[in-house]
Amino acid sequence: MPRSLPLRPGCAYSFLYPRYNYVGLPARTERRRIMVESVRDTRAEPLDETTMSLNPSLRRGRWLVSGIDLDREDTRSFYAESMTDVQPLTEQEREPLRDAEFVVLSSAGRAAFHAGKLSEAIAFLLGRRRGVLCKVLGLGPDRQEERESA
Repeated sequence: MPRSLPLRPGCAYSFLYPRYNYVGLPARTERRRIMVESVRDTRAEPLDETTMSLNPSLRRGRWLVSGIDLDREDTRSFYAESMTDVQPLTEQEREPLRDAEFVVLSSAGRAAFHAGKLSEAIAFLLGRRRGVLCKVLGLGPDRQEERESA
């Protein structure tokens, strides 16, 4: 792995990646976060023929980065050459679903409690003995600011 490639196994990063990584398709990007498990040099370890033939239009590169997608809680792979704005994540930023909001609904269906951490919502729910715990996903920085200013 060359020194210019900033991704290392065991580290977590945020980056912009094309929503659809196909040759000739306009590249609308989205912010992704990954805990890197491996970086594969596809020149030294080529992809098998079946993988290549299943998706011939995929824009591939030399470096295939695999790990846990922190927002989707699943293993994903990304081509390093398609990544832009790569930034290392702090310990706090590594937390899965960091922008999720946990809400306890009363029996009347009203929000009785809001929390940024699951443990706080469960503690409130246990103290009430009634209610339903919900998880609201996908609160990005823009919506987070709106909620804090309200």
